[in-house]
Amino acid sequence: MKYLLIILSIVIFSSMVSFYYLLPPEPMSVQDVAFHVNGHPVSRETVEGQHRKTGYHSADREGDFEALVTKQLLIKEAQRLGLDRKKDFRMALKNYYEQSLINVLTDHTIASMEVKISEQDIDQYLASSGSIFTFTQIPLEKGEPIDEQSQQNSVLFDDLSESLRLLLATMQVGEQVGQFETGTEVSLIRLDKIERDDAFEPVAYDRDRIRDQLENYRKSMEMERWINGLRSRASIIVSDGVKRNDEKQL
Repeated sequence: MKYLLIILSIVIFSSMVSFYYLLPPEPMSVQDVAFHVNGHPVSRETVEGQHRKTGYHSADREGDFEALVTKQLLIKEAQRLGLDRKKDFRMALKNYYEQSLINVLTDHTIASMEVKISEQDIDQYLASSGSIFTFTQIPLEKGEPIDEQSQQNSVLFDDLSESLRLLLATMQVGEQVGQFETGTEVSLIRLDKIERDDAFEPVAYDRDRIRDQLENYRKSMEMERWINGLRSRASIIVSDGVKRNDEKQL
C-alpha cells in the first residue's frame, strides 16, 4: 500500500507539472506588454530576458526582436495544429522535467562533496611518471569477482589512459579499488608493482592541472559510489517478458 501511494503521488505531481505548463498565460497589463504578434502579447520581461542572454549591445536588439517574433509565430502555429495536445509533446515535457530534476540533483550532490587533494597526492602523481605500473583488472559479475577472467598488464604510466593514471597514481602496491560505469561496479583494479625504468624520461606535467584532474576524478568516483549505493538499497523487480541488457538476445 505504501508503494502504491508513492507511485500515485509521483503520477499526480507529474500531471500537475504538465498541466501548469499547458495552462494559458494570465492576462498582461498594458504596461507589461512590449509588442503583439497576431494579437498575442509578448511581455517586456521576456524581451529583457532575451537581451540579457545575448548582451545589451544595440546591434543585437533588432536580432533579439526578430528572434522573439519568430519564436511566437512558431509556437502559435504549433498550437493551431494541436501539437501541444499530442502525446509526443507531453512525453517531451515529461522527459525535460525529469532530466532537469536529475541535473539539479547531480549538481546539488557534487556541490555537497568535500574532496581534498593534498600536495602529497600531486607529488605521488608526478613521481609516477617514467615508471612501469603492473596492475590486474578483475571483472565483476553481480558484484562477485571472476578471477579466471582477470588480466594483468604492465604499462608505462605515461602511456595509460588519463582515468587509469588518476586511479593508479594514488594507490599503494597491493591495494584494490573498484571501477564503476553509470553507478555499477564493473571491475576491480589491483596495483601489483611499480618499477622505475631509467630508459623513460619523466613527463613534466602541470601541477595545477593535475590538481584539477585529481579533484574532478575523485568527485566522479564519489558520484559513482553514491549512485551505486542508491542501487544497492533499491528494490528492483523486473516484470516477466522484459529483457535486461545483460540477457542473451535470442
